[in-house]
Amino acid sequence: MIRKIVIVVTLIVWQILLFVSAHEFAVGSFYTEPPIPQQKSTRTPELGFVTQRLDNFDPANNQTWQMRYFRNDEFFASGGPILIFVGGQWGISGGLLQGGQIYNIAEELSGQMFYTEHRYYGLSRPTPDVSVENMRFLTSEQATADLAYFIEHIRQLHPEYHQSEVILIGGAYAGSIVTWTRQRYPHLVAGAWASSATVLANFEFIEYNEVVGSAFNHLGGENCFQRLSGAFSQAEQLISEENFTEISNVFRICENINFDDPYDVMEFFTILLQPLTRVVQYHRDGDITEVCASLSEVPAESDIQAYGRWFIRRVLGENPLPNDCVDFHFESDIQLHRNISWESTAVQRNDRQWFFQTCREFGWFRTTGSTSQPFGSSITIDYYLKFCSEVFGDIFTADFIRQNIRRTNVAYGGLNPGVKNVYFTHGSIDPWHPIGILTDFSPDSPVDIIPDASHWQDLGSDEPSDSAEIRAVRQRATNLIKLWSGLA
Repeated sequence: MIRKIVIVVTLIVWQILLFVSAHEFAVGSFYTEPPIPQQKSTRTPELGFVTQRLDNFDPANNQTWQMRYFRNDEFFASGGPILIFVGGQWGISGGLLQGGQIYNIAEELSGQMFYTEHRYYGLSRPTPDVSVENMRFLTSEQATADLAYFIEHIRQLHPEYHQSEVILIGGAYAGSIVTWTRQRYPHLVAGAWASSATVLANFEFIEYNEVVGSAFNHLGGENCFQRLSGAFSQAEQLISEENFTEISNVFRICENINFDDPYDVMEFFTILLQPLTRVVQYHRDGDITEVCASLSEVPAESDIQAYGRWFIRRVLGENPLPNDCVDFHFESDIQLHRNISWESTAVQRNDRQWFFQTCREFGWFRTTGSTSQPFGSSITIDYYLKFCSEVFGDIFTADFIRQNIRRTNVAYGGLNPGVKNVYFTHGSIDPWHPIGILTDFSPDSPVDIIPDASHWQDLGSDEPSDSAEIRAVRQRATNLIKLWSGLA
């Protein structure tokens, strides 16, 4: 009997369970909490809840829900800043307040630490399920309002904070949320550190895979770049020649794939690309060179054979069973993501919620529509449009999504948010940085690009291998927070 493999991906390791969903592997694996930093504290952060309105903008709607957060007052002294690490499209855990940069800053500035959970993620569940009807309350605007009310709540609950300024810290989508909260509620928030903030909504995000490719070229070398280019080119050639037996053997494809279905083909290439994008997005020193070394282990191999060997090892493990295979069937993903239960796989992994947000507000559809990357041209915008409409309804047409993307950029300003006291930082090999603010637009909101750094790497623990540039960014963030808190 053939055993289908489900790959559950964390930020650090690949775990193997039963039954694969290709889209779960390709997309949902990104939507997990930032890496828990090295633990410097033995104090367990306190878990708390705050009552929030279901709809912050409709006074006639009195429905409420419980927003989850963690608190660590290990270093707080009167006048120290209130440091809020803002959660994004993931569930939160207290370990993030026991190390990393928020912990270091709190220690230096006698700050109070909080970590908030975004509505509809983790255990912050505003509605009985995540139907399309219920997820109409899942928007970035509602999330920024939640933070505003959270700040009001903790100030009322803790009169000792009356001399303290509020500083928000967030990475990736949460970096955008802290930017937009400072923009909309400047009377509540004194400043923000926005790491890897994705502030520009766009339809077809071709730059993402361009950065992935350039990172392999820059850190892995031209031969590695060409090896990857050859592998994807040869895979596309085998499909065009209808040589399905060979390509299935190379990548151990389950029998339910239909290479005559363009969406199965796009699913297939999305899966092939996924492990490489993870290597770059969460890169640490040596990750890319390790991949490239593996691809050249057997010089006599063709490019596709070399990549297939690495891919199978990465996805199925070092010793897969003889009949283990990977399921690339597009329709099985549609069914998986239609499940509206909080306990369903796609919802537990934050896939359904986040994909709804991208379809409704942001786009960020990562196609291979650029010729300036080595991963072929098989992943088109149709893949994402089909997924949005099949999972969330026929209203999610290209025009509908484009209109909502325009609305998002009008609401927040895109690359010109017009905010003060926000520090924008990006890693140069973070594939998301092209949709972030990359140049200073205000003396009060500086920007730093960290050479060869990856996604929100600057928010993590101090490491002996950290570059001088990443250390300088962390020090600058501390100095700015000290200034905004009135402590300079």
